[in-house]
Amino acid sequence: MTDFTTVSITSSLELAVKKLQKAEIGIYNCKKEGAKLIFSVKDKDIKKVFAIFAKPCYNIRVYGESRRTAFIKRAAMRAGLLVGAAAFVAVAWVSNSFVFKINVEGSGNYLSPEVKRIIYSSGAKEFSLCSGFDAPAATGKILALPQVTFCNIEKRGSILHVDVQVDEEHGGGVSRTPLVSDVDGVIKYVAAICGTAVVGVGDSVKKGDEIIAAYTLVGDRRADCLAVGYAEVEYTGRAEYLADCESDENLKNAYSSVLLGADKIISRSHTVAPADGGVVYVIDFTCLHKLSINME
Repeated sequence: MTDFTTVSITSSLELAVKKLQKAEIGIYNCKKEGAKLIFSVKDKDIKKVFAIFAKPCYNIRVYGESRRTAFIKRAAMRAGLLVGAAAFVAVAWVSNSFVFKINVEGSGNYLSPEVKRIIYSSGAKEFSLCSGFDAPAATGKILALPQVTFCNIEKRGSILHVDVQVDEEHGGGVSRTPLVSDVDGVIKYVAAICGTAVVGVGDSVKKGDEIIAAYTLVGDRRADCLAVGYAEVEYTGRAEYLADCESDENLKNAYSSVLLGADKIISRSHTVAPADGGVVYVIDFTCLHKLSINME
């Protein structure tokens, strides 16, 4: 992996990845240094990257040319070496096409089972060709694991090295439990970054039901892993509010009495009935409840 150019921009990871994915440009070796986002792209995409982040606010600049670019420049001055160098590169490419070992290194090596599962699903396995390996997709999924702050995938010889760094303060603070619903309702969205989604959109769940299980399927075998992801559950509820009389102010107070935290109200309605000393407002509501596991 030497035909890459490293660039620096002032941007969030989410915004940069969204823009680059829209342009179908793969990114490698992502890391944050303060407000700067540093990453590598293939030489053929460098002009597109500068066009995408042309505005002065992104402060884009090249950290260093790729070895391939430097090699081409030197080769242009030493034309007599091109044939021999091309043959050497061809032989090296053939010898480096196989992966015989995957090493998960760094402070996040305790996430090795989850990291290897991602590597496997992205097209690289021990004792096999890695020509179809999607390194940008694997990097993105590994960066989404709990407390992961840096990921670099590099193939050296026949060994694939995966450097994973985590937040040292919270590196061990992950949950090994599945994601379970804490309300009765209907699944509206589920995203399992790691683990296995055991329900789908439109399925009904009860409080305590699993949504994302802490295992993955490797062929016909279950392998334990972290559950990482989030879901949205739609649920309904009812609340009552006593007031001395029916009025616009009391209706407003009745609606305000329904405390739902961060849940998003989709719809609500009310009825009013007589009660001792006044009236009772009955509030029926439908809300969207978000829950996640190992996403901090």
